[in-house]
Amino acid sequence: MKSEKKKKTVTIIINGKKHEVEKKKLTFEEIVVLSFGEYKPNDNTAYTVTYSKGIDKKPKGQLVAGDNVMIKEGMIFNVSRTNKS
Repeated sequence: MKSEKKKKTVTIIINGKKHEVEKKKLTFEEIVVLSFGEYKPNDNTAYTVTYSKGIDKKPKGQLVAGDNVMIKEGMIFNVSRTNKS
């Protein structure tokens, strides 16, 4: 009988809330969805994603649409959504 392999999860923190993810890499868009529940880009809305406690090669930084980042346990993301006026 085969034993089912349990998928490894990593706990990250987005805007102060813990999220468990099964991926090793997340896109800008996936992080926004985890934060706000949706990602609806348009001319009037801008999203900002910054992170800290990342992998050793790049422990902190900022992401823009289309970017992705390798994640690790305890990584912290700050995501904001603003209206362009």
